[in-house]
Amino acid sequence: MKRLKLLAVVGFSLLALSACKMNKNEASKDPVTAATDLAASIRDNDFDRLSHIMVPPDLYAKLEARYKDEAAKRPAPTAEESKQFDDQVQKLTAADAEDKLFAQIQPQLAQMGPQIPMGVAMMSGMAGQSIEQNAKMSPAEKTQAKAVLTAITKWASTAPLADPEKAKQAIKVICGTARDLKLTTLADAQKLGFSEMTQKAGVAVGGLRKALAVYGFDTDKMLDSVKAVKKSGDDNSALVTVSYTLLDAPVSADINMIQRDGRWYSADLVKSVEDSLANKPAEAAPPMAAPTAMPAPDATAPAPDAPAMTAPSSDVQSAPANDMSSPASDASNGGG
Repeated sequence: MKRLKLLAVVGFSLLALSACKMNKNEASKDPVTAATDLAASIRDNDFDRLSHIMVPPDLYAKLEARYKDEAAKRPAPTAEESKQFDDQVQKLTAADAEDKLFAQIQPQLAQMGPQIPMGVAMMSGMAGQSIEQNAKMSPAEKTQAKAVLTAITKWASTAPLADPEKAKQAIKVICGTARDLKLTTLADAQKLGFSEMTQKAGVAVGGLRKALAVYGFDTDKMLDSVKAVKKSGDDNSALVTVSYTLLDAPVSADINMIQRDGRWYSADLVKSVEDSLANKPAEAAPPMAAPTAMPAPDATAPAPDAPAMTAPSSDVQSAPANDMSSPASDASNGGG
């Protein structure tokens, strides 16, 4: 009996040691896990991890080098730029920021309410027309994109966007996120390293997701629903179908994965970053198209002001999908 207990202790110790040696910033050696890890990183608001596992280490190093090089060339902010930044930070982080912001928008809420249905209809119509006229989208992709647009339009048409109490809750989230970012001056913001920038991006997108949740757009539920299966492939490439639920609508997307040095990555994300580093203009993602592995709330969703960042999109094959936020695309373009 004592021997069994000893073996159990040794076994658990080895498992714990193995877990400690795992590097969360390394992409998986399995294409299915690699795809779902991207969604898990967003679910955890861990954009530092996301920026690592979305591309091979050599490309990450190049992204970081590009970011540092462009940051070094960036001129110091002018006095006017610094003042504008300071004013905006103070507006969002002051002790009475929530009360002042609500007092500022409260008169607009009553006026906004009756206009929401018309505004949503106009935006939906414009987006639908853009999808229909997009020559780079296949008929299947257009059908999928329209289905996603329908789901988001339905949500936006019924969400309590003009509700004063919801506005208070959303403002509280926005101000709390601004405080959590801890960016006091523009000069300090421009001095952030690449990893620091991606961590701040995670905080910002996490705030956006919380604000959307106030209005019934539950991205936690969406990300928790992610499942993936391998449809086909060999040792170097694989086609993985990622499925999830968006606003109670089933969604799936076929993702092309490639193997680099024993680990798996989205082929589209890798190509997008490689093109960016080579100063090639990346192809514009079709409206509402799905990025690799998992989308986030659509950028057109009428939520309170909050920063959002977009990632390169992936091929969608089997059902509708929408956009996913990611810091790496901004980073690959030298943003900060």
